[in-house]
Amino acid sequence: PPPPFPPRPPLPPALPALFARTVAAHGLLDAAHGYLVALSGGADSVALLLLMHEAGYRIEAAHCHFGLRGEESDRDARFAADLCRRLGVRLHTVRFDTRAEARSHGESIEMAARRLRYGWFAEVAQRLGAAYPQRKVHVCVAHHADDNVETFLLHLVRGAGLRGLSGMRVVNDEGIVRPLLETPRQTLLELLEEWGETYVTDSSNADVRYRRNRIRHELLPLLRSMNPNISAVLRRTMRHLDDAGRELAACGHEDLRPRLLALGFNATQITQVTQGRNGAYTLANGHILTRHGDTLRYGLLPQPVPSTSLVPGENIVRDEVFLFRRCPWPVPGFDLRQPHCAVIDVRAVRGALSIRSVATADRFTPFGMRGTRLVSDYLTDRHRSRIEKFAALVLTDSEGILWLVGETVAA
Repeated sequence: PPPPFPPRPPLPPALPALFARTVAAHGLLDAAHGYLVALSGGADSVALLLLMHEAGYRIEAAHCHFGLRGEESDRDARFAADLCRRLGVRLHTVRFDTRAEARSHGESIEMAARRLRYGWFAEVAQRLGAAYPQRKVHVCVAHHADDNVETFLLHLVRGAGLRGLSGMRVVNDEGIVRPLLETPRQTLLELLEEWGETYVTDSSNADVRYRRNRIRHELLPLLRSMNPNISAVLRRTMRHLDDAGRELAACGHEDLRPRLLALGFNATQITQVTQGRNGAYTLANGHILTRHGDTLRYGLLPQPVPSTSLVPGENIVRDEVFLFRRCPWPVPGFDLRQPHCAVIDVRAVRGALSIRSVATADRFTPFGMRGTRLVSDYLTDRHRSRIEKFAALVLTDSEGILWLVGETVAA
């Protein structure tokens, strides 16, 4: 049998207030339901598991072994097992060959790991829900306030709209619950220190080759040197943006209704898209209505472009002008960061160049990545709307895609 839970002093006053306020304000946790807590073994997930255990919620834990850090990954798995054994919490474990998965799907290690873990969390929660039909089972993850600040800056650097700059939400579109999202990480560390609890540290979190780590270790310290309260300022900014987005969505849906009806969309179609998930769409009279985040977008359905050969000089494709010319490298004054310009080595071109719409099964290797990806998946990761996806064009030669127009060249 597991050893008894060690006696603990009272909870630090700051954390219960933040934790309780987040739970109450958003109606997050219900004693009648069950919760699957994602447990990496790091400080954040350990704090979440302990808090939910101490609060008496029905919890089980889930730990992913991604096989990326050798003995360190094995150590994390042992730590998670020991902690759950001591607490009397059932632990679910899985081992992935993440590198092989990333290669087979043509995506980065980080993206593959994210897809694998959330897919598996959903499977485990579904199995538990089937075993306990009298209660729902939700997945809880330990994202905290500082994670949200980093996500905001990631979206800002990459380019995002109002929804993307609102940061993460305490419950996302997939039903993932984040009870610690309004709690700073320092408060979690103080909780663990007060309770005398240990945790493991992922050495890859110090690797600044990863963009999030560069933001954490380089950009945020620079911003703090200009404003020591920058994290609080950015969290407040995200709240303002989120409030603005919700108000615009609430007002915009009703204001748009007469206009959408006039275009030929019926009430059922409008309701289905308004209440649907991100990316839901419907068509009427050559128009498209789609949900993108918290907003409704509509317009003429972009017409598909058949494969159209390019000739030197100006080419007009669906009212867009493509200027195609050969020039020496480097091109004087050319900025490689311009999204609507592309430079392609003539030695890499096979056959004639053509422009066409994106096809369903189109795959390419985005610049800077290894392996191929579906174009549609790449555009989803770039937070492009359904309308933008229908409008997307590719430049091709006889062997495949050379440029996803306005986005990135192929490697």
